[in-house]
Amino acid sequence: MILAITRDNEKLIYEVCKENGFESPQVLTGVESLKRFAVQELRNLNNYNQIIIDIASTKETEDEIVQSVVAIKSMYNIKIIVVALGFKEGNNLLAKLFNEGIYNFVNADNYYEQKEQFKNCLSNEGCQYKDAVRFRQKIEDGKKNKVIIKKEYKKLKQFVNIAVAGTEKHIGVTTQAILITMFLKSLNMNACYICSNDKNEVKNLEKLDGVVKKNGFFSYNGIDLYSNDSKIDAMQYGYDFYIYDYGVLDESTLDNFMSKEVKVIVGGTKPWEYDDTFRAIFLLKEMQDINYIFNFASNQEKAKIRKLLSKVIKHIYFSDYTTDTFNNNINAETYHEIFKDYIAEKSNKLEVIEKKGLFSFWKKR
Repeated sequence: MILAITRDNEKLIYEVCKENGFESPQVLTGVESLKRFAVQELRNLNNYNQIIIDIASTKETEDEIVQSVVAIKSMYNIKIIVVALGFKEGNNLLAKLFNEGIYNFVNADNYYEQKEQFKNCLSNEGCQYKDAVRFRQKIEDGKKNKVIIKKEYKKLKQFVNIAVAGTEKHIGVTTQAILITMFLKSLNMNACYICSNDKNEVKNLEKLDGVVKKNGFFSYNGIDLYSNDSKIDAMQYGYDFYIYDYGVLDESTLDNFMSKEVKVIVGGTKPWEYDDTFRAIFLLKEMQDINYIFNFASNQEKAKIRKLLSKVIKHIYFSDYTTDTFNNNINAETYHEIFKDYIAEKSNKLEVIEKKGLFSFWKKR
């Protein structure tokens, strides 16, 4: 499917799509701000494989147009076709877009050439680097800014308790609990990790460089961690989310585990790990509100686990592989799904991170 943003070239776009065997595009003619459109209105472009952007339909600055196009490009796997009728090769705006990896341009003056350019852009492969290199020019010594969509989130409920337990020893419960804490902190939520098992391995983290010891707990990489003998102290600080690490799920931890609002079981996908997984499922009486996260799974193992367990458990996820326990980018999609009833997107905004030149430091002195 094709989405087109234009003001004056609707007829041209319809004709080109029809002549080249494409279904009629969805055309939007009232988009005055690409920046606002990119941030607020493009919620889901998964149904589209091509988007046509007529830059004459906006009155924004060159930088705002570039930022908006790059934001769309970074958010979705979609081909972007830029319509800039009458813009000449060497134009500063087209050069900036080229430098950001945009190669599909329609800029001809006459109608026939415009149709030919459109045909090439709409083809399966579209235009490539070699086809658009004529738009290249040197801009600010080749520096490029990074454009990202920065999302802000809000909590829907307060004082949420999260239980994390494993099907067996050394299955990655502590890693998963800390990753969840890091994820929530990355959304500016007030969250803490609480060790609630006898092993109390988190005490070993106190020896790491960069640890800040406080009254009743310690902080590392921006998150607060409580050992088993100090977990009661966490209550007085009023966190939004409390993440409890229960170690192996058994009869002794079952009641505490079940008392929490969000429940996560960590398991393995190897054949010798199946017995412990089924033991946990039986212990939980096949309850449907349990989130199962499986570690170190190949695509083949993922398919096998889904086939094996989808009839008895509802929520099945697979953890990304990481060697960094304190990484806030791991499993983000999974965690957003698990915590969708507790956090929500509040707002979006474009953020431009300027890439500094080699001598920018000296210029300021």
